[in-house]
Amino acid sequence: MHSVSSSETPWLKIMTHLRPVKEPDQPRPWQEVDRYLRHNDFLNLRKKEIVYKEWLKDVLEPVLQKIEDEMGSQSIEEMQKRKQEQLSQYLNYCNKKGYVFLDYFDPSEYDPFSQKTCTDCWKNESHQSPQ
Repeated sequence: MHSVSSSETPWLKIMTHLRPVKEPDQPRPWQEVDRYLRHNDFLNLRKKEIVYKEWLKDVLEPVLQKIEDEMGSQSIEEMQKRKQEQLSQYLNYCNKKGYVFLDYFDPSEYDPFSQKTCTDCWKNESHQSPQ
């Protein structure tokens, strides 16, 4: 066994009585920056939420209301009649053409607006081009 010399004793006493360094009361600069960034992220998210709520109230709800009003104004008989007319137009086109494929079409024959019906509801002052 090794004996502890008297010259080592003061060093051991100092090492055994060391206390951890106390954290300062002032927050560190990066903690402040982190806190600021988290708060900024929260505020940006809140702004997006407010903009979405305003858009929902000012844009989406009126459009959905117009769609519901238009759909509610049509009777079931009118919808069935329109559906039957569109089906007969499609069948007549298929019989005349001989084949219809979605992946191949002739641009000279293709008219995407051939099935449009009742566009009078969209013809009001707010949707017309200025003259």
